[in-house]
Amino acid sequence: MVAIILVEPQMGENIGAAARAMKNFGLSDLRIISPRDGWPSEKAQSMSVGAIDLIESAKLYSSLPDAIDDLEYIYAATAASRDMNKGHVLTRDMMQESSMKSLSKVGVMFGRESSGLNNKEISCANKILTIDTDVNFSSLNIAHAVAVIGYEVFQSKKQTRADLDQDIEKLATNGELEYFYEHLFEALEDRSFFRNPEPMKQKIRNIFTRIDDLSQKELQSLRGIITCLSNKR
Repeated sequence: MVAIILVEPQMGENIGAAARAMKNFGLSDLRIISPRDGWPSEKAQSMSVGAIDLIESAKLYSSLPDAIDDLEYIYAATAASRDMNKGHVLTRDMMQESSMKSLSKVGVMFGRESSGLNNKEISCANKILTIDTDVNFSSLNIAHAVAVIGYEVFQSKKQTRADLDQDIEKLATNGELEYFYEHLFEALEDRSFFRNPEPMKQKIRNIFTRIDDLSQKELQSLRGIITCLSNKR
């Protein structure tokens, strides 16, 4: 399952066109965070044409953490270079990632038409996803970007995947990771670890989001380690 997450989209027409592109390639989980012109949107409905059902079933959120709470792996779609130590993947290689092969609940988030995603939002992603375009003109309309990614997902569904027959550990969801971060940050605060809390917390998040396929059992082990160290005085 691949969810498309639109972060503060500015134009209803782009939401409708994105829904159309999703339906072209068999995607149905549309999540919208704080659309600028409000919701529901007549312009989005009008532009969606045959994908009106996706517009009507779209989930509306007021924050990014709420929108990705149940997802296990997040990609941040952006063409802009970012000064952060985070893995990058091209759309043509996305479906070869182990997270996609294991049928995880994956989300791809897109930013505002004018400014894209900010660094705090990107820090919530496991990897940065980039569409391979001409380096001299890499900006794409949201709907076009959704279509490219939807095409790659659709093509992968037609391939034979023998490795899916094996048992795969259930991956940790983003919500479970948030509980882990809260646990870790609270323990670090008790030990006066933070000198500049927000930048340091963002760096810690970036460390863990670079870990592919972190399972629920592994996350439980990490929380157990924190508890053990916190109790040792």
